[in-house]
Amino acid sequence: MKKVITILGILLFLCTTSVKAQEYLQIVSLETDKGATAVFTSAGIADSKKGVETDAIKSLIYTLFFQGVEGVNDGKPLVSKPNEAYTNTFFNNQARYTPYVVSVEESGKSTKVGGRFQGTMRITLRLRQLINDVRKNTHYDAMLAETPKTRLPKPTIIVVPYKKKGESFESKLENDSDYRIAVGAVQKGLESCDIKTVDLQGRIDAMNRRSQYEDNAGAAESNDKQLLMSSGADVYVTVDLMKDYTAQGARVALVMKAYETASGTIWASEDGWTNRFQTTQTEVLCSYAVKDNLSPFLEQIIKNFSQPARVVLQISISGNSTGSLQDACCANGERIVDFIQNWLDRNAHEGDYHIQGIMDESAIFDYVMIPREDKNGFKMTSSKFAKDLNDQLKAQDVSGTVRIDGNTILLMLDL
Repeated sequence: MKKVITILGILLFLCTTSVKAQEYLQIVSLETDKGATAVFTSAGIADSKKGVETDAIKSLIYTLFFQGVEGVNDGKPLVSKPNEAYTNTFFNNQARYTPYVVSVEESGKSTKVGGRFQGTMRITLRLRQLINDVRKNTHYDAMLAETPKTRLPKPTIIVVPYKKKGESFESKLENDSDYRIAVGAVQKGLESCDIKTVDLQGRIDAMNRRSQYEDNAGAAESNDKQLLMSSGADVYVTVDLMKDYTAQGARVALVMKAYETASGTIWASEDGWTNRFQTTQTEVLCSYAVKDNLSPFLEQIIKNFSQPARVVLQISISGNSTGSLQDACCANGERIVDFIQNWLDRNAHEGDYHIQGIMDESAIFDYVMIPREDKNGFKMTSSKFAKDLNDQLKAQDVSGTVRIDGNTILLMLDL
């Protein structure tokens, strides 16, 4: 597809004090890119018709080097770091561009304007060869090495066994050795990918030591929910195990699903049978399943974890309050509801939020997009975001308490 960039006007180019200033008429476009070669249109201006061709070539080279042409190197200049000893040779008598010019033909007849000739040329360049030469001679590789890689935020993950209603994580681990192995295999696989994990059995033991588990009927669900919410994990992964043993060999499938701990939103799902092997050792078979399926599964998790999260912000006033939310003011005299909106303008992701309504006793922001990262570069969470808002209100002598329920922030103010 033809991509065109046009730069009009006369550009006075000074290579260095050792190279005389030259005027180039900058009209440059990419017509076709054939891989090894590319065809450009470039204008030139000179005292003679022959000089127009030379000036058009230099104009093209200059634009590629220092201005950029759409369709080449993402529109960015080829020369990222100066090396005048190298680039000057393209514009002085050495004419270093010569080996890269395949052909030059007039796109239209040159005309004389104000005592000088100007015209447009179609120039075929060995573009890939030129790009490689430029990169080699302008420290391109060194520049790439110096450019810090984008650090993707990594979630903390807890791996738990899939369980039916009425079962608990604790009983599942105690009574099914295959599930213990499956959970351990997935956890080990995540750790090998430099992912921080929370050990499920360790969390269960800690809660038992603190007597935080309930023994009454129906307590399994509440115990496990409490365990997940207090684990410090951003994501929990459930693992279900399926086995298939025949005379031809054994195979297993691990059904893995990832959920955001705070909201319970599913972020990733992956499953697949291994090949058949002449072994029935669950540990060996699970290791093959993890090797086959963990990478795409983890990619889904990190992709979702890296996105800005959407939360609901509900603000209410306590029963002891004597004023209304709409009238109450901060220490600086600004209405509290205005202060909160101004804070969200600055701190929500791209200032993106929506007010459902404001009343005397409550205000509901039905969605607030929170930033991807906190000020330290770590994943922003609804609890961190709520704390930041509450801290700012406290600085204005407005006291309140925060509760997080999934992806909903509940902020109660004492007015």
